[in-house]
Amino acid sequence: MSDRAVEPDAHGGADARIVAATLQLLRDRGPAGVNVEAVAAASGVAKTTIYRRYEDREALLAAAIDAATTEVTLPSGLSTYDTLHWLLGAGRERVQEIVGRGTVAAILMGDEGPFTDQLRLMIRMRSHQLVAFLDEAVARGDLRAGLDVKLVVSVLLGSAVGHVIRGGEPDEEWADRLLTLLWPALTPPD
Repeated sequence: MSDRAVEPDAHGGADARIVAATLQLLRDRGPAGVNVEAVAAASGVAKTTIYRRYEDREALLAAAIDAATTEVTLPSGLSTYDTLHWLLGAGRERVQEIVGRGTVAAILMGDEGPFTDQLRLMIRMRSHQLVAFLDEAVARGDLRAGLDVKLVVSVLLGSAVGHVIRGGEPDEEWADRLLTLLWPALTPPD
């Protein structure tokens, strides 16, 4: 693709196309498949335009992840079970729509040094909402007193990753089966 593909202001959505192409490459190929040339080809935005906006590949990856990971608003009026189910669905969608299998594999393998570290930090920061929700549910008595909330979060994340490793995509049925299995261990004894 020539550097004349799309000039910076010719189509006001150059930034959105750059981010969308970067995220698609991440989903399909993992972070190793993302470079300025690939993003230019996938987005139709000139390499010079991309370089004017992003210093290097790492800045491009960081910007795409930051743009795609917004805080979610918990629905109100749901039971603890239904809210947890909703959170599992939101987390599943983020993995499928934002980072994909390639990036999950890079995180597990520790590939891509600084980028992998950034993703791990983002996951820890973004999981604070789930931790806070579980802590509040324990305080209300909806969940078992003394529950190791961080372990529960790790089990939930690990289940999703394990499902992907086994060749499936976590779906609504996966969330139902997971909560059916875990709910008795999470709730106070009768």
